[in-house]
Amino acid sequence: MYKQIDERIARLLEKFSEEPKENSVWDEEVAWGPPMSEEDAAAYEKEKGIHLPKEYRRFITTVGASGNQPFYGLTHLAEQDEEECVPEQPFPFTLDHFPFFLYMTEEEMDNFDYHAACAGFLHLCTEGCGMDSILIVNTANPEVHGTVWYFDFANDYGIIPMRDEKTGAPFHFLDWLEYWVDQDKSEESFSFADTAPVPDPPDNPQIMGRLMGWIED
Repeated sequence: MYKQIDERIARLLEKFSEEPKENSVWDEEVAWGPPMSEEDAAAYEKEKGIHLPKEYRRFITTVGASGNQPFYGLTHLAEQDEEECVPEQPFPFTLDHFPFFLYMTEEEMDNFDYHAACAGFLHLCTEGCGMDSILIVNTANPEVHGTVWYFDFANDYGIIPMRDEKTGAPFHFLDWLEYWVDQDKSEESFSFADTAPVPDPPDNPQIMGRLMGWIED
C-alpha cells in the first residue's frame, strides 16, 4: 500500500542528509521531531471528519510529525491554529479558480469572505510575515485533496496552488518537500511563492493590480 511512498520518502531523506549546510536558509542541519502514532493520526482524522493525504500521513507517522525545516519548520498537527483555519469545513477553491488579490476589484476585495476561505486545510509551515504553505485535507474536489498551496493574506496576495514548473502538475506533500531540498536556498529571496504561478490578468481596468500600477498592459 505504501511501497512507492516509502521508497520516495527514503530517497528524500537521503537528499536531506546530503544537503550542504550552507544551502539552508537557517544554516542548520535538518532535524525531524518524533513521529505521530497511527492511533493519534486516526483520532485526529475522526475528530475533524477528514482523511489525511496518504503521503503526508505516512511521513508524519514514520519519519517525523514536525521538524525544523522547511523555513520555520513542519507544523505538528497538535499545533494547528484553528482560529486561522477550520479543517472540518470544506476548502472553497479549485485548481483553476482561486483568489489572487491583484486581479480583484476594490469591491471584490471589500466583499471577500476571509473566514470562509480559511477552511479545509492544514498549515504545513510558515516562511514568516504571514506567508505559509498549506495542505488541502477537506474538499469536494478529489483533484484538490492532498495538494499544497501558497497562502498569504497578510500581504494581500491570496491562495494559489503550487505547481511543478516543467509539467504544471500541482504539488503534493512529497513534491513540496522535494522542491525545498532541491533548491539553492542560500538567497534570502527564496520563497515557495516561486512555485505558485498566476494566470494572465483579466481584461478589467478596475482590478487592484492595475489601479495600484503594479500591472501594466
